[in-house]
Amino acid sequence: MVRRKKTGKKALLLGAGGPVGGLEAGALIALDEMGVKFDVISGACIGSVLTLAYTSPAKGRTRRESLEYWCSETGVSDEIYKFLPTDFKVFQKQAGLFNPLTDKWLETMVRQFSWGFGNTSQNDFQRLYNDALLCGLTALAPSIVPFSTSISRIAPWLANLIDFENVKDVPEEIYINALDIDAKKIVLFDKNQITEKHVLAGSSLFFVCPQTEIDGKWYGEGSYIDTLNFKGIIGRHDDIETIVVMNILNDKDLIRRPENIYDAYNLSIMLPFITIADDDIKIFEAKYKGDRNLLKVQFEIPEEHLRRAMDWSVSNMMRLRDIGYEEGMKFYQANKALLD
Repeated sequence: MVRRKKTGKKALLLGAGGPVGGLEAGALIALDEMGVKFDVISGACIGSVLTLAYTSPAKGRTRRESLEYWCSETGVSDEIYKFLPTDFKVFQKQAGLFNPLTDKWLETMVRQFSWGFGNTSQNDFQRLYNDALLCGLTALAPSIVPFSTSISRIAPWLANLIDFENVKDVPEEIYINALDIDAKKIVLFDKNQITEKHVLAGSSLFFVCPQTEIDGKWYGEGSYIDTLNFKGIIGRHDDIETIVVMNILNDKDLIRRPENIYDAYNLSIMLPFITIADDDIKIFEAKYKGDRNLLKVQFEIPEEHLRRAMDWSVSNMMRLRDIGYEEGMKFYQANKALLD
């Protein structure tokens, strides 16, 4: 292909992956530390959360502190996770019309019985205390699962991580995606549109979470169709010269027999997303070969950690962050001429 004149824009694409997003967070911390700036940042599913946590942190945190907060506070204390291997901090009971009452009740109870809840845990004991309290309270909350289309819902915690009022003012161009169920197509929301509801919309996995209605339209998980937003981003910014893609894993390394029902549930979600992302990258490379720089942050999880890579435990989240940070530094050194 003939190389067109570009303005040198750099884009960062963050993909889906649940707890594996710890790799993306770690690598982004490394690139931020090295002073790498992006003109366009796009995310799908957990990539949407990290995109916004990085560009518009809540509670006065720095960008790095925001990513660290996501890694340390999203995960469940290991002492609890070994007996209940699910993330009740992210996915809570579906109570339908009672959800607002449940949220208010949980907020009130947590404030009465837990110190510093919602802030970064000062130590493992405080995290264990907070997690045990929330686990117990969540268990007491009502549920309408037999009469609903989903087994859970995403907990209303995003405002602790993201300053939604500031999103429109960030210097980068920001995009997150969702699946327009009625039109059967992927929709990109930009920084002038994004609210907490849009993030929930793009992360609304069928069966796992209820789909989200915005302005009379119903939306679901965007990664079912597009995990990296290549087409949408190039369509809006034809002058992008360099694209950095994260969340690149070898799906075959993750294929194994599940250990329990929760493990099987995680595998059923993760494996298709990783495969879709891999196919999207191959298609993009074939279509734009020689026309744009496509840089891939390749994450290598040590074999001894692979079986735990999809755990929502805090130890796994922090381990993935460390792996991502190391790979991010290697990636920067190998590509600094295109990143600086």
